Amino acid sequence: MSKLGVFDVAVRYGKVPALSDVSFTVEEGERLFISGPNGAGKSSLLKAICGAAPTSHGRIEVDGDVLNGRSPEAIARLGLTMVPEGREIFGTLSVEENLRVGTGIRRDKSAIETDIAEVYQSFPILGERRHSNAGALSGGQQQMLAIGRGLLTNPKLMLVDEPSLGLAPNIVDQVYETLVNLQKDRGLTLIIVEQSSARAARVGGRMVLLRGGKVVGDGDAAKFAESDLLNEAYFGQDNSKETA
Repeated sequence: MSKLGVFDVAVRYGKVPALSDVSFTVEEGERLFISGPNGAGKSSLLKAICGAAPTSHGRIEVDGDVLNGRSPEAIARLGLTMVPEGREIFGTLSVEENLRVGTGIRRDKSAIETDIAEVYQSFPILGERRHSNAGALSGGQQQMLAIGRGLLTNPKLMLVDEPSLGLAPNIVDQVYETLVNLQKDRGLTLIIVEQSSARAARVGGRMVLLRGGKVVGDGDAAKFAESDLLNEAYFGQDNSKETA
């Protein structure tokens, strides 16, 4: 994958619009934060990209290959993977069994074993607890497990929904440090939904701001932190698109 394009995308749940005319592109190796207030459509956007929410308008494509209407499994085979909000690990399965769930679309068995070993290297605590039930892990460890499971799909683009949700600040720092290192080491493209725009600005990268299901800003995350655009997006009424 070298480029993801989202063009005039709309998502509706029944009669309720979640996204309206959302457009942006993501280059290979880029780190993009999706931020905005509650109800802005952030999670709906990720679900639309990975095929978990149908679009009612517009198109989503990778290198000109249209994703609309494809199943999540078919999209995953193109190299896109989703780490969902709330982690959604299988609590009664062991850590390693959870990781192997992420290998279901793969047939390269020797490479799978190598990748599992690399996940344990990136997250040593998972290696130490590989035979423990995943439900006994702390919230931060479960987030690491969810990321590790996503990595085992061998992705080119990873979509991460609210990685800081419910975690202590020091654990969030650790999770983000790992994500940034993985991006550099693997050449991953990252799209991260992050409620805390201030944290996104500290981590660095590009930010797309949503409000009311529309894009109201697109630019450098750190520059947004120095402008009034964040306050306008979270608390203001102006829905005109701006850049930083």
